[in-house]
Amino acid sequence: MMPNRTLSPLSPVPAALLAGLAAVLALSGPARADSYSSEVTHLASPRLEVESNGSSYHSTNPLAKLAADVHLEIDTGFAGGVKSWTAFLGLAREDGVRMWFQSFGKSKSYPWYDRPNSVNRTERLELPEYAWGAFVRTQCNELAGRLRAQGLPNSAIFGQDRKLVLGVVSSLDVNNSGPGSNGVFVAAVPWDSQKKVEVVCKKWPGAAIPQASTTLAAPPSKVVNKGLSIYEQYGVTGVCKIRLDGWITTDQKNATVKFRYKNQQGKQSQVWTVNTGESRTATFSHWYDIQNTEWAETGFVRMVGVSHNFRSEWAEYTMDCTEGGPQSLATDRLVYATLKVVPQGKVMVHGRICPETVKLIAVLEGRGNASGEMMFFGTAFFSQRYDFSITPGQKVFQGADAPLHWNSVPAPGHANLPLTLSRQFGLKLTDRHGRVIASVPQQPFVFGCSAPAVNPAVQPAPGGLTVEPRQPGAGAAAPRQLRVLPQAPQPQPVPPRRLQPRAPE
Repeated sequence: MMPNRTLSPLSPVPAALLAGLAAVLALSGPARADSYSSEVTHLASPRLEVESNGSSYHSTNPLAKLAADVHLEIDTGFAGGVKSWTAFLGLAREDGVRMWFQSFGKSKSYPWYDRPNSVNRTERLELPEYAWGAFVRTQCNELAGRLRAQGLPNSAIFGQDRKLVLGVVSSLDVNNSGPGSNGVFVAAVPWDSQKKVEVVCKKWPGAAIPQASTTLAAPPSKVVNKGLSIYEQYGVTGVCKIRLDGWITTDQKNATVKFRYKNQQGKQSQVWTVNTGESRTATFSHWYDIQNTEWAETGFVRMVGVSHNFRSEWAEYTMDCTEGGPQSLATDRLVYATLKVVPQGKVMVHGRICPETVKLIAVLEGRGNASGEMMFFGTAFFSQRYDFSITPGQKVFQGADAPLHWNSVPAPGHANLPLTLSRQFGLKLTDRHGRVIASVPQQPFVFGCSAPAVNPAVQPAPGGLTVEPRQPGAGAAAPRQLRVLPQAPQPQPVPPRRLQPRAPE
């Protein structure tokens, strides 16, 4: 009999036993809860500046970047795994209003055979000016609006630098596997825990000083400064409007200035007349309805002088409207898209020759500078995403193949009935921010089949086949007749002769 052995507290435990205990605990004990976190740990650019023009804040440095380090942690427990994650930045106000920049995030996917159950890393994320510029300028202009409501004139509002504070937050989009797995979107960050960026709404440097004249006659007035901004309004019925807020400064008091608005396609509004008064600056606002479609409406508008020679900078707007409305100042898209569908290949279906696939061809015509992604879609069909970049006047083509499934089409009840298949396809284009800027709505396309036909160059003729010449006048000789000659009758077999015995002599 083997003697009994006990393990003392200091005795080493075999590694196999420890592994077995861990497996038992993992199967029998409660599973660890999944945990996710995303935090901005450092700001590389803690200050943003917005220039003013005397009545609005209109521009930010196009070379400026907002950069931050983001630390993310993901833990899916013992039985889970991380399929993919995306980390991205956002700007937030203290009242909770936020704007996310998911298109400028960083992401990583893991193959099915190598999915970690935890991720712990720090990423540097950068936002270019064209991503955050409009949001930051809006904050400065809203500050100016609040000051106007308090009775301050433009000279006081824009006579000094004014500062705002925005929070820089991060978010994490996680796709994990395992029991109870689901997509996770982490975004709740208290204001006190957010990294802060200082926004400086810069003062207006002032208009140019007019030069003295050597003549007794009063010189004609000149427009020495101007500006235009756009306020977008989305109605409850889907009707979209824009309010054009502008200002004009002249070198003389009480100058009368006439101008009109013009969009990127050259369409013009009526002529407006303003007077600059004692302050030499006229401010004004005009409302316009925008033609509404089912996708985002994007356009550019600027002022063009009629009585004076001047042009303002372009002001851009992007809207998402769902119902039709009046069109008092029409605009067109940056990209005009059309979709062509071309049948390809041949396959035999119910004795007919049918197209096997179709080639979807997107034809893009540039009306402005645009870039982003495009995708073909249809009933039970989504293509991959294709990058595109286009400039005014440029044409861009992109193709994709789509299968035609004839196996679900029944045979025609009669030989003279057609055999057809209907498929729906559409096209969608999005910009770098994920906004739809052009589209072709999903619409049906019908594809037909044809019956097999005998080669028309081969025709029946008495006693054989007549082959027609390929092309008359191309050196072809007269048609030759190939006749099938009748076969000679086969000789009948001779029956064997029976040998008779010969009589003896």
